[in-house]
Amino acid sequence: MNKLFFYILITLIIVHFCACSLLNYLFEEPGPSEEEVFLRRLQTFTQTTLFNVDYNALRLNPDSFKENKIRVFGVVIQEFNNDFILFTNPFEDNEYGFYRILIDSPLPKSGDYPKPLKYIGRGSEISVFGIYKGLTTINPERISQENKVLNSHIDFRRLKDVPTIEGVAIFDRSDGRFERPLWVSQKFISENYK
Repeated sequence: MNKLFFYILITLIIVHFCACSLLNYLFEEPGPSEEEVFLRRLQTFTQTTLFNVDYNALRLNPDSFKENKIRVFGVVIQEFNNDFILFTNPFEDNEYGFYRILIDSPLPKSGDYPKPLKYIGRGSEISVFGIYKGLTTINPERISQENKVLNSHIDFRRLKDVPTIEGVAIFDRSDGRFERPLWVSQKFISENYK
C-alpha cells in the first residue's frame, strides 16, 4: 500500500510540475520584437532632442550646439547625392533660413519598390532629427535653374554659413507625435537594430 501511495504521489508531483510549466509557457508574454526595440530606441532619441532651437542661435553660436541632438523643420528645396537643403518658413520660425541636412542613404522616392506610403522630395514638409555639425557653405550654383525660378522669392545667396545637421530620422511634418519615420539613417539602424 505504501508503495502504491508513493507512486501515486510521485506521479501527481510530476504531473503538477509539467502542468505548471505548460501553463507558464502558454500564458507567458513574449518579449518585444526587434522592430519594437528599434522603434523604442528611435523614440528615445527623438524625446531627448532639443526641439525649439532658434535659427540665428545656430548661426551665431555654432560651437555651443555642436554635436547636440536637435530637431528642425521646413520644406525640402533641393536634393543632392548625400545631402539636401531644407528651407524653414519665416512664419513658423520668425527668421527664414536654410539648413543643410547630411544623409547616408537615399530618401524614399515615389518610384521605389515596394512603393513607400510617403516619399520625400522637393516640396515635402518634414521634421528632421539629427546631430548638429556646425556651419557649412553651399555653392548657390548647385541650385537648379528650375528651383531658382520656382522659388524666386528666396535669396539663394544666403547659402553661406548654413547650419548643418547629420540626419538621423525624418518624419512627415503632420506626424506631431513622431511615431512613423519616413527615413532613418543607416548608421542609426546598424547601431540599434540587432
